Order: sequence, then C-alpha cells, then structure tokens
Amino acid sequence: MKCPQVQKRLSAFQDGELTSQEKERVSRHLESCSVCRERYAEMEKAWQALGDLKEIPPEPGFYGELVKKINDSYETRSPVGFQWLFQFFSSPWVASTLLLAGILIGTFLGNFLAGSDLFPFRPSMASKSPGAVEVVSFRVFDPVPPGTLGEGYMRMVRNTEVQYR
Repeated sequence: MKCPQVQKRLSAFQDGELTSQEKERVSRHLESCSVCRERYAEMEKAWQALGDLKEIPPEPGFYGELVKKINDSYETRSPVGFQWLFQFFSSPWVASTLLLAGILIGTFLGNFLAGSDLFPFRPSMASKSPGAVEVVSFRVFDPVPPGTLGEGYMRMVRNTEVQYR
C-alpha cells in the first residue's frame, strides 16, 4: 500500500473497522514507513487526550427538551401575516398559471394597442409593402444624421445608391 491509501485508512485502523487483510497491509506499511507511523502516533495521542477528559453529564430533562424541539420543528405552523401568500405562490402550478395568464394578457393588450389609435407611431399600413412597414417603425429616428448607421440602414431599405464623396 502507498502512503495516501494508508493515511486514509488510519482512523478506521485505529477503530478496528478494517478487514483482516486491510489491517495486515496497514500494519506492514506502518512498520516500514516512518511518516505514516508518526501520523498514526499523533492520532493515538489525540485519542488518549480525548479519553482522559471527564464526561460532562447533561442537566436533568435535557434529552426530553431536545426531543421536543426536534418534534416541534417538524410540525406545520400556521402562516402569519403575508406568509400564506408566499406559500401559495411557491406552488409550481400557481406560478405556471400566473405566467400563462401574464403572457395571454400581454398578447391581448399588445394587439389591442397596435390596432387602436392609442399607438402613436402606427400610420395606415394597408397600401404599404412588408418592407416599408419595417421602415415606418424606424422613422422614430428622423432626421437621420449623415454618416451614421441609421442613414446606412435607411438607404439600404429604400434601395438608393450610396453617393461617394
């Protein structure tokens, strides 16, 4: 066995949790390796120091209180204030329903506003080609400064040739 493998098993070796074959291999390695033998000696010292400590007995009723607190943590508590609201909305079904309702309402309102006179940038599109409809939405940027990306886009859409100066 190599040192890393032995050092991982030292605690189990000390506690007697290894199989007889593993125990024999660890013992042989400890006889030949001073580094692992020193680490095992340090562990032995730590266990001896812990074994010398006096056990502190718990106060009367400690275990009963401990069991009561553990059981109380599993009980369902009634929601206080707005906590019931957060618990209600944490359900995946409710969240999915609200998301779907938001999409449907947004679609309806978007179509309503685009089809009404409330939409300020919507000219009459009946006689325009689909390409011209896209240009109308770009008119927000009128007047387009010369030499800008907007001017290049407008020339491209209008199919006008670029005049080189």
